[in-house]
Amino acid sequence: MRILSVIAICGALMPFAASAEPTGLVLSNEDYNTLRDVRRGDRMSRAVKPLQDAGYELTGFLEAGYDDMQAELANFAQRAAEAEALLVVLSGRFLQTPTETFFMPIDGEAGPLVSLPAQSLPLSTVLAILSTKPERAVLVLSTDGREADYGPTLKSGIGELNIPDGVTVLQAGPRVMPNFVADVLTRPGRPFVGMARQKGIEIAGYQADTMILLDQPTPPPTSLSDRLADIRDWRAASRDNSLDAYESYLETHPQGEFVAMAENRIKTLTDTPEARAERAEQALDLNRNTRREVQRDLSILGFDPRGIDGIFGPGTRAAISAWQTRERLEATGFLSGDQIALLGEQAELRAAELQAEAEKRREALRLEDLAYWDQTGAAGDEAGLRAYLKKFPDGEYAELAGERLALVEDQKMSRAEREDRELWDEVTAADTVAAYRVYIIRKPDGAFVEEARARIEQFGRKDQFADAAREENAMGLSPRTRQVVEARLTGLGLRPGKVDGVFDDDTRRALRRYQSQRKLPETGYMSDKVMVQLMADTVRQIFQ
Repeated sequence: MRILSVIAICGALMPFAASAEPTGLVLSNEDYNTLRDVRRGDRMSRAVKPLQDAGYELTGFLEAGYDDMQAELANFAQRAAEAEALLVVLSGRFLQTPTETFFMPIDGEAGPLVSLPAQSLPLSTVLAILSTKPERAVLVLSTDGREADYGPTLKSGIGELNIPDGVTVLQAGPRVMPNFVADVLTRPGRPFVGMARQKGIEIAGYQADTMILLDQPTPPPTSLSDRLADIRDWRAASRDNSLDAYESYLETHPQGEFVAMAENRIKTLTDTPEARAERAEQALDLNRNTRREVQRDLSILGFDPRGIDGIFGPGTRAAISAWQTRERLEATGFLSGDQIALLGEQAELRAAELQAEAEKRREALRLEDLAYWDQTGAAGDEAGLRAYLKKFPDGEYAELAGERLALVEDQKMSRAEREDRELWDEVTAADTVAAYRVYIIRKPDGAFVEEARARIEQFGRKDQFADAAREENAMGLSPRTRQVVEARLTGLGLRPGKVDGVFDDDTRRALRRYQSQRKLPETGYMSDKVMVQLMADTVRQIFQ
């Protein structure tokens, strides 16, 4: 569905007249054919009318296929040379390789990699067009935080960009960015970089605080009534002396007599320790991997950032503030370079402590395990084997005990009465808690009573860890990540079985052993906390 003006529709049919107006391109995609949809991806369409009303010569498309995107980009490029300023807004799904980021049409697919440039919009192409208007060119990127891996060199999200000199790149999610585009980038003569920082928008490239896209129009002659209203509203804003009051004055009187004073007051009110710390962190230009390392370090130190995704949301900011408070630093929620280094040093020491504690606990559990095996399972009788497995279901001798119990079951099967064997065959075929309970009731002295009770207990453990299974599923672990987990468990001597990316019974047992050593809930399932501790020294490999 087209969303823009007749100029955009007819642009391919006739040459554009020379224009000194700001020129914009808006592509907003939400509903993808094969890729995951973008949550709230259609919100950017709300910014179109405010941009047009502000004077942008706009072209664009809502739910654009590949052919639509190419046509609109050609229209935009044709008019860019004569434009006063350039604005490109891309909202939707992005895919990245180590060297390029692609904006995806709704009919695009994630691969194969060699064909991706021919079915998407490379951001390097867009940046090349924007570079023709240095210091008056802005690229706005908006997508949700959901990521996925499509192989060793392709994944979703926005990667590192090679930004030309004089081009500004703004990046935020679909909750924040549409309102910013509609409310801020439409204000003539108003710098926007500082306001972007205030709203938590990531800024890269050219970041001059005085940068504007729309020139201030020549003010009309001011009547006496207008001047009196200007003075009245300024006095009211001064009495209130708040950020909202000064913003309201500027909205009402964009060419007022007191604009400079209002802007200075806004700067003073926003020049807080938090704002200074935020600007200092912005100047570090932290990439996604560095942010993940910070989140990893916070987690190791016991400050939960609510995910290791390279996005500094409210959870990460709260964790940073808590860490700063513990270190008797100013709790701004933003990090300096020295603080990042200190955080990394502390996390490295803590990771070593955790490893030493785990080794100590592992040895203690091994000795306790061995002693209990000697008391119970070593004799080889059913009661002893079951007693051992009940206390140490994932112990050093769990596999051996299971094998010996299987032999015991085979012997019992051969000795059991025909009726008992037939009933047991029916029960195991059903393999439900209710079926095993029926067997126990009907055959209280049957040959398989203990096995039935053990199976009921296993079902109970599965129900107990249903939430843990859901949490692991929500992590969306790729096959490569699962293989790295298995390799790490193998390196720790926990015997997860074949390193194949399949979490089978052996893998679950190895995870429970690891969780037991680290004093974590022994679920046998992955979680963010398990991932952080398990991969304390290999997290970079997992998230690359």
